[in-house]
Amino acid sequence: MSDLQDIHDAFAEAVVYVRGAERLDITAIYSDVPADAFQGSGASARHISFEIRKSVLAQRPQKADVIEHSSGNWKPIDVVERLDVAAWVVSVERTT
Repeated sequence: MSDLQDIHDAFAEAVVYVRGAERLDITAIYSDVPADAFQGSGASARHISFEIRKSVLAQRPQKADVIEHSSGNWKPIDVVERLDVAAWVVSVERTT
């Protein structure tokens, strides 16, 4: 097994990826970290993202998609294609 697969297996969580009427049961690495600092008193923000292997989600994530996770439902706002780890890193915002 590859090192990338070992890391994914150690940290990935179950999610449901929803694209239109299609619902995919996949795994993704959830990340919740402080966002970059910005000006303003008492300002704080979080950066939430999911790392999804391209082998389970071949098409680039779209803004209309939804990721259902134990922390809530999230929609993509930015996607980075990480060729070095063969994954999409999907920055998200909470959705209803």
